[in-house]
Amino acid sequence: MKELEAINALDLAFVVDTTGSMSGLIETAKDQMVAMLTRLTQTAQVAIDMRLGVVEYRDHPPQERSFVYNVHPFTGKMKDAQRMINELGLGGGGDLPEAVFDGILGACRELEWREHARRLLVLVGDAPPHGVGTKGDSFAKGCPCGETIESVTAAAEEASITIYALGMRQEANDSFTRISQATGGEFFATARNEDAIARLQAILVKEFSQIDFDRRLLALWQTQHSLDVLAEQLASSRPAVAVAISRLGARGLLQII
Repeated sequence: MKELEAINALDLAFVVDTTGSMSGLIETAKDQMVAMLTRLTQTAQVAIDMRLGVVEYRDHPPQERSFVYNVHPFTGKMKDAQRMINELGLGGGGDLPEAVFDGILGACRELEWREHARRLLVLVGDAPPHGVGTKGDSFAKGCPCGETIESVTAAAEEASITIYALGMRQEANDSFTRISQATGGEFFATARNEDAIARLQAILVKEFSQIDFDRRLLALWQTQHSLDVLAEQLASSRPAVAVAISRLGARGLLQII
């Protein structure tokens, strides 16, 4: 991939709780998620080179013995993405908290993110991680993986990954908010499965519009570095341009001009 073409690259990872309590969301996602992603890429103002990866997580033994987390690699083929989502199974879970930290770190460290791609992680779950004060937590002193909200968000920041989070149950709201906001993302609380899909779509629409804005800014950046001039030429504001410059800088794209 040529360096300047990387502006259109979007790597998106869904980190999803696949314990039994998530059955409603998973079934809805299997029917709608890939179709939603396809519609978004087709209606974007600029062609998006998007890949989708999935990391499913459950819990640590003895609460769950099937697996702690499972990584499904990135694919740019929607048929393969659909197959990957449709093959997600459900099971177990034990106590309320789950192996949220393991799922996030699995995505950050084991998925093969492209060097200059816009990197997004969407955390979807209905339970908090271990060790955050949840009543009845079997690992109340901390997740067996040894991670914390601070350490997993630091890993995401180091990898230039922005985390968005969808909380399907009130108990997840506080920890999911902290996780997402620490990386510059957003948290959304939703009580119905249909709301979750709509929220995901709204997130991606926003990101696609940012990619188009960043593409135009990057083209101007080759000859112009003044915030005022850039804002005028882009019919935007100085803060919006400054944020976009920061976003492009985090992707290493400004240094290649």
